[in-house]
Amino acid sequence: MRLNMKTMAMLWMAMAGWQGVAGDGIRTLTVKTTLRDGVTLAADVYLPPQQTAYPAILIRTPYGKYQFKAMGEFWAKAGYAVAVQDCRGKFDSGGSYTPLIHERDDGRETLDWLARQTWCNGKVGMWGSSYLAYCALVLAVEGHPALKTVFTISGYLHSDRLGTRGGANHLLLNMPWLLHVATQQNQSIDDYDLDELLTYLPLKDAFRSIGVDSPLWTQPERFLHMNRDLDPGRVDIPMHHMTGWMDFVRDAALDIYSRAAAGSDKPQKLTVGPWFHDQFYTTYTESGDVDFGPQSAMGSDKLARLSLEWFDAALKGKDGGAAADSGVRLFLMGQNRWWRASAWPPPEAAPRIWFLDSGRGANSLDGDGRLTAKPNAVEGVDRFVFDPQNPVPTSGGANFHFFLPLLGVKDQRAIEARPDVLVYTSAPFTADTLLAGPVKARLFAATQAPNTDFTAKLVLVREDGYAGILTEGITRLVSSFGTSGLNRVEPGKAYEVEIDMGHTATVVARGQRIRLEVSSSNFPKYDRNPNTGEDPFTAVTLKPAKQAIRFGERFPSRLIIPAMAAPPRETAKPAQNPTRRTP
Repeated sequence: MRLNMKTMAMLWMAMAGWQGVAGDGIRTLTVKTTLRDGVTLAADVYLPPQQTAYPAILIRTPYGKYQFKAMGEFWAKAGYAVAVQDCRGKFDSGGSYTPLIHERDDGRETLDWLARQTWCNGKVGMWGSSYLAYCALVLAVEGHPALKTVFTISGYLHSDRLGTRGGANHLLLNMPWLLHVATQQNQSIDDYDLDELLTYLPLKDAFRSIGVDSPLWTQPERFLHMNRDLDPGRVDIPMHHMTGWMDFVRDAALDIYSRAAAGSDKPQKLTVGPWFHDQFYTTYTESGDVDFGPQSAMGSDKLARLSLEWFDAALKGKDGGAAADSGVRLFLMGQNRWWRASAWPPPEAAPRIWFLDSGRGANSLDGDGRLTAKPNAVEGVDRFVFDPQNPVPTSGGANFHFFLPLLGVKDQRAIEARPDVLVYTSAPFTADTLLAGPVKARLFAATQAPNTDFTAKLVLVREDGYAGILTEGITRLVSSFGTSGLNRVEPGKAYEVEIDMGHTATVVARGQRIRLEVSSSNFPKYDRNPNTGEDPFTAVTLKPAKQAIRFGERFPSRLIIPAMAAPPRETAKPAQNPTRRTP
């Protein structure tokens, strides 16, 4: 597998090459700011023509400030001072770059500097997606007095919701991203054979094998507990949160929104589209096998104007600040339309439970098993063998955007035919139903290994048999990142294991079914558990393991999803008579 550099170029060119408004008297300058430790950071500044003080918009990026020239000019024309700064150790800024570690202190000093400038009126908003959003959020939650609002896209604060899902190493994110930031300025990651790196043993030495130094890779414990003192519930400014259902940052971004909305009395707005990571910079409407239609398109032009509306309301009080009011706008997959909810998750959605049953011996169309409304009175067990040398391949889901063929909605029927994948399918739905909220599987799972993984995948089954992935998750029974709570595993003992499968908003149409897939691997998205009890990061030996899922009244393995009747479609307001005067 090679990195899809064409995809990366498409996304970044759409972001950097968007045709904003140039000229019009916009003043541009490059400013270098010296921090207290002597490191100098470089920023491109875009100013309106008039010599006065303006509210400012700050972007801090490790990917090159040049990419935001068009947006800087666009916002400057609208009456903002815009500063786009290279992070420490990147491009025109001095110092040494270590991912994540300096952004809080460097950002704080940058805000101090920005608020003192004669062209800034002391009110600052921050904007950014992904790492740029991280740079903004560490300051928003901390509460810098100059920072009055943030427009955050796919934002995160804590590494465990992103890079160590379920206690496993999110390999298909961590490895290529760290390789990208380590080589960005002097060579291309396309020069490396990623297939070889992903399967390299021990994983800890993968970067060393190609002569790349990455402290975040070799010393992940340094970053595991970063920002634990930052609670999004303490946010005291209005924020607009945006993400996508197929975005690998989705769950981290939704967690931040939910905690901020619950703890802050300032407006928290949420927009979730059907997008994968960075898709919102483009007008591309496909994610995997599904084209979500023109109504799902965003693009840099629309995004810049949407952001401007937010900043106008939050920093200038335009229209009474109405655009900065709270609100939740969700794209409903399955019906491919937008819906305005009162909150996330929607309060109307109540947890619905489906219990696992083997279904063997029944006249089942789906093979392995069923999802039922009640646990079977007869206890049962389904078994499979997990061989980490032949793992279940990654196919679809909220995956890293460098790999278009592996992300989005993908047909799972070939995966389900494997002997190491258990399949449990519901009866056809009798009415259109919206599944909206966090998805969890609670399984009574056993292994003959001293340590192993269990995976779960939620699938929507159309009437023609197409089985499209919606969301998935993993749990490592014993992990240095610790999510299961187990310190050791007793072989053969059934443990109740919760697998967090993330969030979805999907309408299941009448006649369609849902399906739960259970296995022990999803590679290369997650690293392989060696099943030996060794740390997967340092292990060099991989062994098969016998796995079991128990079910019945004593072992009620189950799938839990908030569900509600599909909301009615919004009707367009009738157009006013243009000849009629309003008194």
